[in-house]
Amino acid sequence: MNRILSMHVIDWLNRGLLSMFGLFALALLVGCSGGGVSERSDVFVFARGSDAQKLDPADVDDGESVNTLTQICEGLVRFKSGTLEIEECLAESYSVSEDGKTYSFTLRPNVRFHDSTPLNAETALFSFRRQMDPEHPGHLKEASFSYWKYLYQDIEEVNAVGEMELEFKLSKPNASLLHSLAVFPASLLSPASLETHGSEFQRHPVGTGPYKFLDWRPNQVIMLERNDDYWGDAPEFKRIAMTVVPDSTVRLLKLKKGEIQAMDGLQPAELAALANDPKIQVYQEAGLNVGYLAFNMDNERMANRELREAVALAIDRETLAKVALKGAGRSANYPMPKGFLGYPDREDGIPLNVEKARAIVAAHPEWFTEPLEIQVMNAPRQYFPDPVTIATFIKGQLEAVGIPTKVVSSDFKAHLNNLRNGDFQAGLIGWMGDNGDADNFLSVLFASWAAEKGTATNYSFYRNDEMDRLLLAGRLETDIEKRDAIYGDALKLWRKDLPILPLVHGDNIVVMRSGYVGFELQKIGELRLASIKKSKQKE
Repeated sequence: MNRILSMHVIDWLNRGLLSMFGLFALALLVGCSGGGVSERSDVFVFARGSDAQKLDPADVDDGESVNTLTQICEGLVRFKSGTLEIEECLAESYSVSEDGKTYSFTLRPNVRFHDSTPLNAETALFSFRRQMDPEHPGHLKEASFSYWKYLYQDIEEVNAVGEMELEFKLSKPNASLLHSLAVFPASLLSPASLETHGSEFQRHPVGTGPYKFLDWRPNQVIMLERNDDYWGDAPEFKRIAMTVVPDSTVRLLKLKKGEIQAMDGLQPAELAALANDPKIQVYQEAGLNVGYLAFNMDNERMANRELREAVALAIDRETLAKVALKGAGRSANYPMPKGFLGYPDREDGIPLNVEKARAIVAAHPEWFTEPLEIQVMNAPRQYFPDPVTIATFIKGQLEAVGIPTKVVSSDFKAHLNNLRNGDFQAGLIGWMGDNGDADNFLSVLFASWAAEKGTATNYSFYRNDEMDRLLLAGRLETDIEKRDAIYGDALKLWRKDLPILPLVHGDNIVVMRSGYVGFELQKIGELRLASIKKSKQKE
């Protein structure tokens, strides 16, 4: 540690501003500066572009929060690594009744939460009932529990029917429920943690996972520590540091220097240069996501169907995908990726028709006394690696057909708040699928029950009774061919009403130093770091 930095550390310690954790994290980072983390290090450092928002699995919807929680918390079931196949997790077995309205789970024995609370039916109930019951002490006033409202709304009761038996009663069958129970809002937290942490509950998660929460320095690093009592395969690394490095170029430089071990949010233009670098491993596959332009239909101007059509006709999505993704994804014709139920065999996307767009705009000068405002976040996402560049491209295309346009960028948290509350005209955003089911795209984006201001995921505030009918019918239907037809009709209705304009599907990309094995990309985009080990060969 250099002399000047040492003086700062002494000063911080004297003033009580540097915790033991802070000193450890600082020493870790300083130790990196002189030539990389030692191969004997028991800390794995993962860098991302922004920090987590909060660490309550029932009340998050941003990737950074979810990827942190994935190391800490677990659910009754999960996706088998690298697939969309369901397997047991904290439940050792499960069954579904013939009428599809009762789900029974037998919990895994001898599992404890990180605070030593034993896992049983009663302690497992806490994580579900706190979302269901507004009077529950864990139903925090500041929490929205938005996922419960559209993924789990058919659950009427969750009960302990034995010491290790948990039973879900549904109001009606839900063909996607088991997959929904494999995603983060259904993760279990220790009921004792609410009493222990009180108002700080959402910043101190206590789960059953392979890593325990240790400390959080906002916008710097979240430190996790190995759970040595983990019921499954023990992780190799003693600690994981999830650091914040906003600039992707700086993240990549740190990776090449060995100051971090892995990163996401890579700019696609940087991929080619890494292809022949023996010190770098690139993990890349098509992501289950869509980046889109949301039109706020509660806004008087954007409620005009003809205006939305003009915007859609003016944007060259093929060129946009090349500019924005550079081989790390493709243009989007539909509001969900190819391969989902309802996706047509023959793609018939919105055409590029600049002349028609220009004619619509010219016929309605009254629409454009003020610029059309497009809001965008400034943090990278899997579907928008460089969101501001994408917004600037769209601005140029719209102005070319006569639509004056203004781009307004903000940090991701502020951007989400604006969209959730309807404080925008048009906004760039995306959705990363949670459970591998078409309902998880179409209900999230188009259901009227997902259009409540303050908790919305249907950012266009699109409300259509026929769309709701189709989405509810799709949840009830267990016949694959019939479900496929229902969701096909839902896509036709989307195209007719055009509440959002799909733009791109981005690839899921993680970049890692060579010398590590065991990592696998997950279909739903979550980050599993506990399986990573040092390879026996040195870098």
